[in-house]
Amino acid sequence: MGCTRWHQLDRYLYTAEVSQTFQSPFGRVWDLSELLRARSLQYWRPDKHLCVDEAIARFTGRASEVVIIKTKPTPEGFKIWCLANDGVVLNWLFHARGKGRGPVNLPTFTDADAQAFTPTESVPVALVLAVDADGQRLFPSGLHIVWDDNLFNTIPMLEYLRRQGTTTEETFEDAARVELQAEDVSVKGRARQKVAKERFSSSLMRLKTQFTKHMEWGEIRWDLSKSGEVLQAAWRDNQVVLFASTVAEPIQVIMKLRRRSKMSQNNKGIFAKAFGNEP
Repeated sequence: MGCTRWHQLDRYLYTAEVSQTFQSPFGRVWDLSELLRARSLQYWRPDKHLCVDEAIARFTGRASEVVIIKTKPTPEGFKIWCLANDGVVLNWLFHARGKGRGPVNLPTFTDADAQAFTPTESVPVALVLAVDADGQRLFPSGLHIVWDDNLFNTIPMLEYLRRQGTTTEETFEDAARVELQAEDVSVKGRARQKVAKERFSSSLMRLKTQFTKHMEWGEIRWDLSKSGEVLQAAWRDNQVVLFASTVAEPIQVIMKLRRRSKMSQNNKGIFAKAFGNEP
């Protein structure tokens, strides 16, 4: 092709595209994807900590599956839900955008509790509880702590993973309320469901939304879910940050030196009391 580049280009392009009947771009890489998944699990033995998050594979062509999130480092492309350990991605789900769509290779749950989850809630459940061809869990019960962010979090989802032998550490923040302002109708719908199901401690939520200035830097307040299975916390840094965990206990404390954040008019008071003139 290099010797007769322009004369042969059309023929090579035609050969590359003939007989492709894939229903989505993900079908084009499905076999390769499954091979990579099998090899990742074969050659890498994950340790205690797993992480679930979203990633965007850059693509600027035309496809209904393309998402555009301008605040991301890669703002345009295909969204992929990933489970990783120490930087190595071990399991993933492809995402299709649009009404009524979500992870395209999401398994069908037979458990009644899992069937009640939204597609977004189902992502960490599906990735963490995935099984191999013999029905054995890829990540055995009782061996791992899973970290994921505020996008997936609801108390029922955390309780479900705990019952399945997987403990979780997660941050809440205000993702659902930000999503309520999105232009995408499907994003708004997901946010409304998330807000309705979240059931995070109302007392801790008020600390964040109404009484931030009443908490000292480094101060932490605790609460429990109604079932007593999920520990919830509000911690004061620059702002009040909300957490949920099925791992930590409020009696566990690690003391360490912290570097003072950059001083400003907004945070000068809390840092002056905590740090004085020390860095």
